[in-house]
Amino acid sequence: MIEGHGDDIYRYDDLVKMNFSSNVYQHTDLTALQQHLKDSFDLISNYPEPQPRSLERLIALKEGISPEAVLVTNGATEAIYLIARHFHGSASVIPQPTFNEYADACRQHGHIISYENNDEMTQLPRDRVYWVCNPNNPSGNVLMKGFMDYVVRRSPRYTFVVDQSYEAYTKEPLLQAREMMDTTNLIILHSLSKTYGIPGLRLGYMTGHPSIIQLLRQRRHPWAMNALSIEAGKFLLKQGKPAVENLDEYLEETERFRSNLREIQGVRVFETKTNYMLCELDAIKASALKFYLIHEHGMLIRDCSNFYGLSDHFFRVSTQRPEENDALVAAIQEYLKE
Repeated sequence: MIEGHGDDIYRYDDLVKMNFSSNVYQHTDLTALQQHLKDSFDLISNYPEPQPRSLERLIALKEGISPEAVLVTNGATEAIYLIARHFHGSASVIPQPTFNEYADACRQHGHIISYENNDEMTQLPRDRVYWVCNPNNPSGNVLMKGFMDYVVRRSPRYTFVVDQSYEAYTKEPLLQAREMMDTTNLIILHSLSKTYGIPGLRLGYMTGHPSIIQLLRQRRHPWAMNALSIEAGKFLLKQGKPAVENLDEYLEETERFRSNLREIQGVRVFETKTNYMLCELDAIKASALKFYLIHEHGMLIRDCSNFYGLSDHFFRVSTQRPEENDALVAAIQEYLKE
């Protein structure tokens, strides 16, 4: 398990007042969900469903697919480790930089891992698992839907795990589960946690051909999901609102935020198709900037030095409220001047 995730707010007690480290929007109105869970609190007196089939049926209805093509997981992270376990000892290709959990899960389950070095690729077995984060974390890049569809269909020997956890934070077209049910070599990961701004409840799911979902279902232990998480998922699918209700406006603010960050001398800001962006400092380490922002301004950013292929000068931020974004820009400028 990787300890160096974003949103490590638990390390800092109540120091953090503005959280830019998680890619999830921090100001979602969860009032209705909170009240519903209070009203449903008696659910904890009994065991939940051993397998959250009622929630899977609702997701299947939303996706326009069979319930047998859906597997609800304890966050997208459980799905990653479950898939790595199923393909124990396989060759896995993980383009970098990307979410570190893929490589960690593969190492735990004896995979031969390639980070897409040409020499490594020629030595790998022909049967491979390709892990693709799309939108990618931490870069915010998005691969074209048509390209992904083409690659999956022309390579039936390979298994593709396409993590679309941040699909609610981009306007770029992505793979749709209902359009890919004729393929048996694709697993798509989804995150209700991120879509609805509830990462603490750990709600994810995967979609794929029923044949592969059935094999993965057999490998998981019962009662992986608690009763309140299942109830929250059902409530949100029926009447919940996404974390970002006006995505156009939010991404416009992201571009304004990015432009302001680019004006800071000594900071390079990369292109993004999402609400988060990768930044690089010229002369100082991201850990030093992170320490300063926490202790002087109560702001938390993501130190990206533990991403494979990135130096200790990289950090990542996500778009929050305009006034918070402006405050972060001013704080970074202040630190670099000092």
